[in-house]
Amino acid sequence: MMAIAMGAIEFMAQRFDLLPDYIQVYKIPYIFLIGGIILISGILVYNLANRLMKGLEKLKKPTFLDHARQSIFYYLLLLAIFINWIFVGYSGGENDVYFVCFLMISIVAIGMNYHCLFKFRKSQQH
Repeated sequence: MMAIAMGAIEFMAQRFDLLPDYIQVYKIPYIFLIGGIILISGILVYNLANRLMKGLEKLKKPTFLDHARQSIFYYLLLLAIFINWIFVGYSGGENDVYFVCFLMISIVAIGMNYHCLFKFRKSQQH
C-alpha cells in the first residue's frame, strides 16, 4: 500500500513537473488522487487479506477481540502517528507525507477488517 501511495506521488512529481518536493503534495487535487489510490487499492488488497485470514483462522463467532488482535499493528501505527504530531507537530514536510499515507492505509485496513469480521459474524448468525 505504501509503495502504491508513494509511487503515485512520484509519478505526479515527475510526469507533470508540478511537485518540486514533498511539501507540495498537500495541494488539494493531489490529496484526493493519492487518497483515492489508497482507498481503491486498499479495499481490494485488505478484502483479499481478510478472506485469507478467515480461511486460516476458521473463527466460529468473531468478536471485537479478534478484530483488535488482527488489527493491532494498524492501531499502534495510528497511535504512533498521533503521538508524533502531538509532541513534534505537523509541519507538512516529507515525514508528514508518509504519516498521512500511513494514516489513510491504517484507517482502510482497520475498517476493512471490522467490516469483514462483522459481515462474517452476521452470516454465521443466520
